[in-house]
Amino acid sequence: MTIYDPIADALGLEPIELENSPSSEYIILDSNISRKEAISRNKELLTCDICGVTGGGTNMLRWHFENCKNKIKKCEQCEKDIPIQGLKPYLYKQKKYCNRDCYMKSKRGSPPIEMTQEVRKKISDARKSFFGKGK
Repeated sequence: MTIYDPIADALGLEPIELENSPSSEYIILDSNISRKEAISRNKELLTCDICGVTGGGTNMLRWHFENCKNKIKKCEQCEKDIPIQGLKPYLYKQKKYCNRDCYMKSKRGSPPIEMTQEVRKKISDARKSFFGKGK
């Protein structure tokens, strides 16, 4: 049997000849066998405790449990649930308090900033760089 090779033909080389017929060596894929293999590989099904979704083990570990979108955070001040309220996931991850009152209560214990000459100089330098050196 001869295999046509366009590059060899363009270069004027001899065609490739095979001793054995490759038709006897073709691999026949049975779709039922490959499906059974895929099911057996993904046999480990897990269910997320937070949202109740069931799926294959690796994907569930990646997208659910600790990383689940529906996971509710607790307020650091009052320990109540922080509602998602249509926030984007990256904004919800940053939230630490359920509302402004809890945020203000958390700041009550911290001492106020003392207005020393050094602090005043830093503030004036920041204003000059922001507004320009006109004044």
